[in-house]
Amino acid sequence: MREEPVIYINGKPFVLREIERPYKNMLEYSGIDRERVERMEARLKEDILREAERYDGAIMVIHETDDGQIFDAWEHVNSDSLQTPLEVFKCLEDDGFPIKYARVPITDGKAPKSSDFDTLAANIASASKDTAFIFNCQMGRGRTTTGAVIACLVKLRISYGRPIKVLLDEVKHEQPDGSSSSGEESESNATRLTSSTVEVRTRNEQGYAFGIDDILLLWKITRLFDNGVECREALDAIIDRCSALQNIRQAVLQYRKVFNQQHVEPRVRRVALNRGAEYLERYFRLIAFSAYLGSEAFDGFCGQGECMMTFKSWLHQRPEVQAMKWSIRLRPGRFFNVPEELRAPHESQHGDAVMEAIVKARNGSVLGKGSILKMYFFPGQITSSRIQIHGAPHVFKVNGYPVYSMATPTIIGAKEMLAYLGAKSNARVAGQKVVITDLREEAVVYIHGTPFVLRELNKPVDTLKHVGITGPVVENMEARLKEDILSEVRQSGGRMLLHREEYCPSSNQSSVVGYWENIFPDDVKTPAEVYAALKDEGYNIAYRRIPLTREREALPSDVDEIQNCRDESSACYLYVSHTGFGGVAYTMAIICCRLDAEVNFGTSSVTQTMVNGDPYSTPEESLPSWTSEEEARRMGDYRDILSLTRVLMHGPKSKADVDIIIERCAGAGHIRDDILHYSKELEEVPDDDDEHRAYLMDMGIKALRLVF
Repeated sequence: MREEPVIYINGKPFVLREIERPYKNMLEYSGIDRERVERMEARLKEDILREAERYDGAIMVIHETDDGQIFDAWEHVNSDSLQTPLEVFKCLEDDGFPIKYARVPITDGKAPKSSDFDTLAANIASASKDTAFIFNCQMGRGRTTTGAVIACLVKLRISYGRPIKVLLDEVKHEQPDGSSSSGEESESNATRLTSSTVEVRTRNEQGYAFGIDDILLLWKITRLFDNGVECREALDAIIDRCSALQNIRQAVLQYRKVFNQQHVEPRVRRVALNRGAEYLERYFRLIAFSAYLGSEAFDGFCGQGECMMTFKSWLHQRPEVQAMKWSIRLRPGRFFNVPEELRAPHESQHGDAVMEAIVKARNGSVLGKGSILKMYFFPGQITSSRIQIHGAPHVFKVNGYPVYSMATPTIIGAKEMLAYLGAKSNARVAGQKVVITDLREEAVVYIHGTPFVLRELNKPVDTLKHVGITGPVVENMEARLKEDILSEVRQSGGRMLLHREEYCPSSNQSSVVGYWENIFPDDVKTPAEVYAALKDEGYNIAYRRIPLTREREALPSDVDEIQNCRDESSACYLYVSHTGFGGVAYTMAIICCRLDAEVNFGTSSVTQTMVNGDPYSTPEESLPSWTSEEEARRMGDYRDILSLTRVLMHGPKSKADVDIIIERCAGAGHIRDDILHYSKELEEVPDDDDEHRAYLMDMGIKALRLVF
């Protein structure tokens, strides 16, 4: 599994290194494939033979002593004493050893690429049942352990089919913040992180002790897949079985612990963050690979079905997984920082110890350990100022367009909103058609007509958005969430523990409290079921789920999907989001642009409306002032935006039209103001707050791309 060029001299392996960095792998080989590295090794052999001709058949090499000191030595060589790894194993095969040699180069300290997983899985699946598998890398630790875990997962799938399940005698659990076996394959004295470098505090000294599930990203991906819980249990058991030299899961916790030790020097904390992020991505990819093996996509590779989809193709169909992976690389600190409220001694903030025990005992595929169902409504939620709909906290209409936004409603609120839009049919007249687009990325379920959303017990007010998730996947999660709820209701005698947010006037704070609710199976519905039932009741609607939020990278495919909701028979368009404010303004602006273009291809209807006079317009909308940098930024006059307007035909006019639409959609969120907000916040960030700076930069760029 080495990607560094290796050569055997007189039976001993040597590796190519730079003289200034003899202990470090050469970074220029990162991402190299098998064919290229083996060609390099063949050329390296030729280089050595040419140089040996100048030094009486000898080549100077470097050896390392047990205490890390290096010294020069001469090795006498000839064509027979020099071998590449491929030649070494070819000779063994010629000598009668029943072996098959494979080279799968992987960068030291990095997670395997999806194509590497496919190569390893194909080699393992094609071997006979009694074949032994040997993995090696530089130290036989990091990449070797990862390869062994992959092999065990594939063998478990081939031997026992799907879903992948853990054997009872394989179950082991690490202690929270376990301190065993981290580190890279190659370490120097300057970067080695050991117990002598970092003081490991006890549970009482540190307060709440973290486990691997406290990393929200892992919680999300586990519940994203139908078989996520079972496959991850199997993965964890295999990781423990392969942990003689390194436990991949505990390495994440160890580096996270180092990163949160404030007394450690910044350089060491920075190294811990970077390495911890690499191990987190490795563990993340292994979870995804386990779910892949547990699906029908792998059936054809092991003779258990017809479907044969590679892991790379399987991931390509799941953009939400790719988005999670990139979130590790872009802002790793948010997964490793310990929240201040958890640095203090851990006490139950939810009142009833019985309730907390019930939450921690949950084991559903979506409603799992530590998960709660929180009522969607919360104190201080934005409410409508013009359109008042009971059961829909925030409703907004774009002036001049049949385009509306709405916060997540109750079922009664949805009916009242549709009645307000004239969608209800009767015996004599068909209702006006309303296209409803649900933009929520969170898993939502209705209980007794009220929306509830999945949350974590320890972070009940933090959203669990799956950035990049597709409509079918989130709807599948909601269907499984409903199954988890009904299963828990059956086990608890017809009742369910739910949570809601309450405001306390005396303390001027909100808190999340648990309460019991009696539930029958018909009381639980997914959003898709709710709107399907409304259609059956005579409401003329078309319902779509297009998950999209401000945290999502703006993609051309998003624009296509939103504008393709255009329906000539529709009277209006209704967009549903969590609060009815924020990213919903982006989708409303897109459909307004589409409607505007259809009305008049030559002259913008928006511009025409503004000329004719609009009661809601302001002089700033039609005659923007460029008197200051502040005003220029407020109007989106950024360098890249101006460059775009110069490239496009009618670019300045298009920007002017879009700016007016943005102003009209401001009641649901102002896209340009978001850019300005992040820009100003970025200017105020302290120089040493890299994590917050990265967050603001990320969100600001995403907001800018929405306008772009």
